[in-house]
Amino acid sequence: MMSSVSNNFKQLQEEMIQWRRLFHKYPEPAWCEFRTATFVAQSLKKWGFTVYMGQDLICDKRMNLPTQETLNKFYTQALERHDLDKELLEHTKGGYTAVAGVLNNGEGPVKVFRVDMDALPINESQLNDHYPVREKFASVHNGFMHACGHDAHTAIGLGLAKYLSTSKGSLQGKIIILFQPAEEGLGGMAAVVKHSIFEKVDEAYGFHVWANKEPNEFICGTYGQLASKKFDVEIKGKASHAALAPEKGINAMLPAAEIILSLERLKADFPSHIRLNIGQMQAGTARNIICPDALLKIETRAGDTITRDKLFNASIRIIEEITKKYACTCNINLVGEAESASSSIDLAKSIKQFVTDTGLFTHCTERELHNTYSEDFCTLMNHVQNTGGKAAFMGIGASNKAGTHHQTNFDIDEEVMMKMVSVLAELSMSK
Repeated sequence: MMSSVSNNFKQLQEEMIQWRRLFHKYPEPAWCEFRTATFVAQSLKKWGFTVYMGQDLICDKRMNLPTQETLNKFYTQALERHDLDKELLEHTKGGYTAVAGVLNNGEGPVKVFRVDMDALPINESQLNDHYPVREKFASVHNGFMHACGHDAHTAIGLGLAKYLSTSKGSLQGKIIILFQPAEEGLGGMAAVVKHSIFEKVDEAYGFHVWANKEPNEFICGTYGQLASKKFDVEIKGKASHAALAPEKGINAMLPAAEIILSLERLKADFPSHIRLNIGQMQAGTARNIICPDALLKIETRAGDTITRDKLFNASIRIIEEITKKYACTCNINLVGEAESASSSIDLAKSIKQFVTDTGLFTHCTERELHNTYSEDFCTLMNHVQNTGGKAAFMGIGASNKAGTHHQTNFDIDEEVMMKMVSVLAELSMSK
């Protein structure tokens, strides 16, 4: 059956490339995927899916929401698009950008396929040797780009949906394709996973295109993704003139600086596989004003959820002690988190058999161990496994010798999208 699936999908390849380039040209960050989500929803409806979206799908708190100004900017840009269904777009207003398409095919297993949609706050390279520049689909949203492949993931999800809509006779049970917002901040999955359509799932699949692996490589199951907590620390001091009355001020920059150094030293108390990073510090208003406010953006990661929480709690204790020492106050906001998870071993074995049968890959890894990244799909993986189902996170090599992930010149080999859809189609139809 795989050969016929692959042949049928060749006619979808050009369409998927156009979708991917459309999403790449108009990147939207976490909770601002208005244009992308609406395009996805109207496509799913056209192909006969039952569509859940907006507040009908998001059923829990959304972490790390952008400012209202950012939400308004991206929503307005989406409103200006004449190719979007304005009624569907309205469902996403305010940052409710999750979409799920459901195909009911009678008795049988419930299978979920997760794809992510959000872009990153990175300026895309404008050099002529950057392929999206040469082909005129580089980002037109200054300060944002798809630097992790989520544009390709969304196109793959649509390719799978379009194929399945014409193959209902080969399907049994329920197929759910979840187009998830806010993966990069590790908060999107937590907002939707408690919805009733995910209450009892038999199989859940996630995947990622990897620009650091060759297109002939496929990973059937990953193990050891790092559990993570991302949080912001707002430190409050008191402003005063730095020359006339410095004694009346409380400098918030001082505890911020000591916190940075103390957290760096904290790493030595934990195993080598932990990650603790202060990625951003904002402080001060002018050179002659005692700094009244400071903001630190921090993340902790570890190989298991218990160690992650120990690292997080130790960090919080240090932060609170230091801010108190300087007579400042602090407010700590959790803005994203992911669990550690492992793909179901027997499901990974089944995937390897399917993938080997395709003949599309010369190198197939059943189990990839010791990953040093975090993935929001882990929240769904654990939910499904804890309720009796199976889950796997897969990877497909997509290198075209451009930049690696989260860099300004990131790009992928677009030909791998058809390969991924072929694998997902087989998994959809397997008994």
